[in-house]
Order: sequence, then C-alpha cells, then structure tokens
Amino acid sequence: MNPSRRRSLRLALAWPACASITGRLAGIAAGLAVPAAAFAQRADAAAPAQPLAPLAHWVGGEWVGHFEVPGGRKVTLVRTYQWSFDQRLLVGRSFGEVDGKRRQSREVLFFWNPATRRIEFHDFLDQGGGYGAGVVEVRDGAILMDVKIVGNPGHPDWRARITEAGDDQVIEVEALKDGKWGPFGKYAYRRQR
Repeated sequence: MNPSRRRSLRLALAWPACASITGRLAGIAAGLAVPAAAFAQRADAAAPAQPLAPLAHWVGGEWVGHFEVPGGRKVTLVRTYQWSFDQRLLVGRSFGEVDGKRRQSREVLFFWNPATRRIEFHDFLDQGGGYGAGVVEVRDGAILMDVKIVGNPGHPDWRARITEAGDDQVIEVEALKDGKWGPFGKYAYRRQR
C-alpha cells in the first residue's frame, strides 16, 4: 500500500467521529475498501468488465416497503444504494421509519472478490456486536443472497431470494434456526424516484 493510502486509512480509523455508529462504519468501510481497491487494481484482468452489473439497477431513488410488526405498529423500511470507488463498491443503506422518525438499521457493502470470482458483501447491523459476510448469485431470474452472521449469536444466519419486475421487488427471507432453514418473512418494496 502506498504511503498516502496508508495515511488516509490511519486518519479514517483514528478520526474522533469514529465514536459514532456512522463514523465507525465509515472507518470500517475505509479499512475494507482501501486494501480491496489496491487488490482489485492488481487483479483487473481477472474481473468481468462490470462485475457488479447484476445489482446496478438498485441505484437511484429509494426502495420503500410498508409493514406491520407484532403489536400492530406500522413500519416503513427504506433502502438506498449508491456507487463508490468508480463502481467497484456498491453501498446499500437501510432505514426504519416508526412514528415519523427515521433511523438507520444497516449498511451493506457489495464488492467483486477477484479471489473467489463472485459478488460478496458485508452486512453491518444496527444491533451491534456483529456483521454478516455473504455472497450474491444470480440464478433462475432471481438474485440470491446467503449470509453468515459473525459476532452476534442473537441474530440468525439468513438467505434471501429477490425477484423483481420494473420498480417492484419482493424479498423472501429464510433464517437458520436449530440447523434448519425456515421462513422468516416476505417483504415487498417499490422504488420511488
């Protein structure tokens, strides 16, 4: 790693704003992205021309879903996506809105891993104490995601099947419990531009 990147990484990780959740996530993102970017530059010949192309249509607008949680409360979930590092990193952010208050619930970093030759992601959860490490696969007209949660035994590993038609999206999630996969939820979203 060249000296200016090393200095930037040290500054990102040491900056006082890292005490906040957003700051810590930015520090983590910087720590993950700098080495990944340096590795990706050396392995460009191995990567497809647009390795994150299967997810590119998520960028733009907000993906919004309205749900009812136990107890009858209404919750709105909002997901946004934006490019970083010349479209080598896709950053997804999810927010929950309850009683008119919006709060970030997760941050997901999607990237091409040249060693495994697949799209992978890190899913940082607002519950703290852990994150998800997962893979993305496109098969049979759907986007499939599979994630292992690390460092948070209270949160199950999960997998999802995402089907899309235009600006409509349905995410069917299964969770691992007692060594068996079972239904966790079905979530419908619509893109608002």
